[in-house]
Amino acid sequence: MNWIKSCLLLVLIATLSSCNFFRHYDFRGANIPEDVQTFSVEYFTNEAEYINPSLSMDFTEKMKTKFQTETRLGLSANPGDYQFAGRITRYSITPATLNNNTGTAQNQFSITVRVEFASPLYPEKNFAQDFSFFKIFEANQNFQSIESALTDEITDNLVQQIFAKVALDW
Repeated sequence: MNWIKSCLLLVLIATLSSCNFFRHYDFRGANIPEDVQTFSVEYFTNEAEYINPSLSMDFTEKMKTKFQTETRLGLSANPGDYQFAGRITRYSITPATLNNNTGTAQNQFSITVRVEFASPLYPEKNFAQDFSFFKIFEANQNFQSIESALTDEITDNLVQQIFAKVALDW
């Protein structure tokens, strides 16, 4: 019975291979055409009203790392087949919930990034879009003590959103 399952699996793999199933998809789920070989990431400037001095560098490096580790693309110092540029447009804390006794009970920490994506080989994929994410934290917490962890979590999510838009385009 196991040899029947093995044969069926081989037939399935052969069928998928012959219909170019593996041409665009890799086993990590990325959907990147074969002729796209490189990517480039310009430095994401911080144009938000409140400036975190390390945010631009950290975000830019996370973008590079994500595409280097989760795709077959090579990072290029010149404009790549996939080109990322953009800026951080929002880095803010706003009241999220109010309390009758103390005023603000929780705050919302938000980051927004404007991404300009270009693919010279596939111009129909080009876009300019804002990506945002936020985290809620207790207002009685000292923001400076949690800022690094929250920023890291939010930027991870933003990079994943961008990755999904570009590479997981099912």
